[in-house]
Amino acid sequence: MQLQAYSQKQASYFNRARLDIMSLFPAHAKAVLEIGCGNGATLRHLLAEGRCSIIDGIELTESVALEAKPHLRSTWIGDAEEIIFTLEENQYEVILCLDVLEHLVDPWKFVAQLSRVLKSGGIIIASIPNLRTIKVIANLTFLGSFTYADQGIMDRTHLRFFTKKSALQLFETETLSVDKWKYSPFAPWSKSAIVNALSVGLVRDFLTEQYLVKAIKK
Repeated sequence: MQLQAYSQKQASYFNRARLDIMSLFPAHAKAVLEIGCGNGATLRHLLAEGRCSIIDGIELTESVALEAKPHLRSTWIGDAEEIIFTLEENQYEVILCLDVLEHLVDPWKFVAQLSRVLKSGGIIIASIPNLRTIKVIANLTFLGSFTYADQGIMDRTHLRFFTKKSALQLFETETLSVDKWKYSPFAPWSKSAIVNALSVGLVRDFLTEQYLVKAIKK
């Protein structure tokens, strides 16, 4: 069961403020909804920085959601794929989906619902793991292995897998279009950063662990 798998995650899985998305975030947004908000670290950071006025969150893991609840206007606890249908239309200027869509049964239907609750001109910011990495390709090609892990691209709680192309296609719909996308940054002096520099960026798509995508409601 998915909920049991999440309960075994380390605390850092739920309590990191995602500073890597800030360049995609508008100067100010009145109301922000985060899907899979964890303990609310990212939302609280945005509020403290004056980047938004209202913060709401949906979180599957009850114990973590209860940590977030005192800091948010509204907190929904449970399955986001069910809860999203209960939210009113045209409420939010920004919706965050950070390492969430790959955990869902039907991310395509879910994105359509996100668009419904988003205001016209509002944006979705998502981070999506990249399956097309050297490590995954090598394991498949040479070892015939597609082994799940406790974290990372092959996290055992992932139900869907994406490449850059399919991640961008997810947000090209009748009501949404991709405005910007970017590679997730490498850790300084990591192997990936060094190989990327030596290759002058030519193999970056095979090194990148996730993509950051900003989609706008038409």
